[in-house]
Amino acid sequence: MFLDDVLEMLKKKSNQKAYTIGEKSYTYAEFYKYVANIYEFLLRENIGKKPVVIYGHKEVYMKACMIASSMAGMTYVPVDISIPEERIKSIIDQVKPKIIVGDLKNYNKNVSKNEIYDIMKNDNYNEINQIFMKQDDIYYIVFTSGSTGIPKGVKITYNNLDSCIKWLKELVQTKKQVILNQANFSFDLSVADLYLSLITESEHYIIDSEKLDYETTFNSLNKSNATIAVMTPSYADLLLLDKTFNQNLMPKLEKIIFCGEKLNNITAEKLYNRFDKLKIINTYGPTECTFAVTSYEVPRNVCNKIPVGTPKSDVEIYIVDDNLQKLSEEKIGEILITGKSVADGYLGNVVNNSFISYQGKNAYLTGDLGYIKNGLLYYIQRKDKQIKYKGYRIELSDVENNLIELKYIEKAVVVAKKDEEGKVISILAFVKTNEEIEKIKQDLKKKLPDYMIPRIKIVDKFPLNNNGKCDEKKLLEEF
Repeated sequence: MFLDDVLEMLKKKSNQKAYTIGEKSYTYAEFYKYVANIYEFLLRENIGKKPVVIYGHKEVYMKACMIASSMAGMTYVPVDISIPEERIKSIIDQVKPKIIVGDLKNYNKNVSKNEIYDIMKNDNYNEINQIFMKQDDIYYIVFTSGSTGIPKGVKITYNNLDSCIKWLKELVQTKKQVILNQANFSFDLSVADLYLSLITESEHYIIDSEKLDYETTFNSLNKSNATIAVMTPSYADLLLLDKTFNQNLMPKLEKIIFCGEKLNNITAEKLYNRFDKLKIINTYGPTECTFAVTSYEVPRNVCNKIPVGTPKSDVEIYIVDDNLQKLSEEKIGEILITGKSVADGYLGNVVNNSFISYQGKNAYLTGDLGYIKNGLLYYIQRKDKQIKYKGYRIELSDVENNLIELKYIEKAVVVAKKDEEGKVISILAFVKTNEEIEKIKQDLKKKLPDYMIPRIKIVDKFPLNNNGKCDEKKLLEEF
């Protein structure tokens, strides 16, 4: 299993850079010390091996805690500081952790940031001689948007992650590189750079993507000497707005792994025009199937519709109709995934019909529409009201329910505005209320992350279609 390889590599205690954030770098020797100290602390303080919540924003202690928790046989739950307090409370109520690491207020289980750094820096640490995580144990839980307004925790096993990381290693075919991070650690896109950096003995270079200050970001990109980047297409589009995002800025960049949303041909063409040596790898997979399950190396003569590619060897993908009957090539249907990447389900008593058995194997009905042509999978769009926006998966009904909970709102309808290629460019909310828009936004920010806050329009009435339902197309015309 891959943790054995990681531990063997860490025990070399090399002076090679393991982690860089801002102006601060940490060697593999330092990182091993941090992991070993936290590992010992957790085994002493969390005898029942309850889940560990790790709260923060990309600091080195977060990654050290993730690896230490895993080696100690404890599920970790990453929570970024950008997540609102109400949502964090919901997560903690569901997880029921023994320990919360980070400066999270109002919880007596807290180990503060200063305390964890004091624990990490002990020079008289013991070697890690046993990995307690078992193949079927829950390795981590990440929370996604839920249709009821309550976030859902996806349970990823050690087997799931082991399969994913070994596949990614084969995909990049490299060692001792600089791997760029964009995503917060509570977003499963970060799984790729978090673990690829360790399994390939590479430097993990952190970019703060929360506030895109071009001067700071571009200086960091230039200093990084990154050879591999993991990001969403939306983030690449933001970088491409500046003409200086090119080969001169990042002369060593060899590969970009895209995931999280649909990659369009315009983005790929712009990147290839600016980077002579670049390879673009397009991937696809829901959180419930451990980061990604397909890959496709985009050729330089970019086609109009970029496929998401072929599945990894231990996964099978089917296109099915509403009766779960397999459809033939080029027929559009729902994407169904079976095999080693399928998660252990959701935390708690979440009612869903997505995790099923199909042809005797664990399977996940993605809710994504797609088709297969010449052996390649093509993603089209969501089947329901779930969208991908800025790389995040969002249930529009989640935003809608949180709006309706505001007592001064009589009715709310939330829709996604898309461009000609079907990519979501904004979330729009139509509400009936006597309150001011700014007040609504401020109240929503207490309940939802910034990327879920919609543009708001106050309306007196909601148009209906022939079926007596709200006519969302007409609403979109009003914005």
